[in-house]
Amino acid sequence: MYKEATGEEAVISQRDVDIFKQSIEPLVKYGKLGALLAQFPPSFKNDSYGKQILNAVVRTFGQYRLAVELRHRSWSDDKETATLLRENYASWVQIDEPKFKTSVAEDLPITADMIYFRFHGRNAEMWWKGNTETRYKYLYSQEEVNELADKVKSLTEKAKLAFVLFNNHWQGYAARNAVDMQKALQLPFKDIGTQKQLNLE
Repeated sequence: MYKEATGEEAVISQRDVDIFKQSIEPLVKYGKLGALLAQFPPSFKNDSYGKQILNAVVRTFGQYRLAVELRHRSWSDDKETATLLRENYASWVQIDEPKFKTSVAEDLPITADMIYFRFHGRNAEMWWKGNTETRYKYLYSQEEVNELADKVKSLTEKAKLAFVLFNNHWQGYAARNAVDMQKALQLPFKDIGTQKQLNLE
C-alpha cells in the first residue's frame, strides 16, 4: 500500500521502531495497552519476503501482546505459520470478511492465550472495486451477529483475554453492530464502543 501511494518500498529503520515503542510506553507502564495489531493486506503472501517481514514483526514486538492479521490463503495453507505465531505468543486474528479463493481459511488455529476478532463486513460486491469507505458498507443482521457471537463464545473458552472489533465503519455500522454483539454476549452496557475488551480471568 505504501509503495502504491509513494512509488517507493517502505523502509522501517530501528529509529522508527524505537520512536514507536517510546510513544506507547506510558500505556505499557500504566497497564492500559491492550494489544498491538499487525494487519497485513490480502496481497501479503507467504513467500520468502512475507516470511522475512512476519518474522521481523513478531521478533520486534514480541514483548507486547501481539495480534497478527494475515489474509492470504497461503498463510493458512502452511502449518508453519501457526507454529511461528505460537512460539512467539502472537495471536492469529480471527476475521470475518467476504470469502474468495485467495482468502485465508475461515477457521484459524488458536496460537496464544489472547484471541483477537476483527469483523470487516461481507460486502463482496464492493470488496475489490470499492474505496476505503464503500468496501465496509455492510451492516450485519442480528442473525449474523448471533452467528459471530457463537464463535466468540466458543473460542474465548480457550483464552484468558479477548478483543472483539467491528471494522464495518460505514455510517456508524460498526458501533451499531458492537451494541448488537454486546446484547448477544449478554455483556453489561458500560463503555459502549466499537471496541470491547473481554477480561476472561
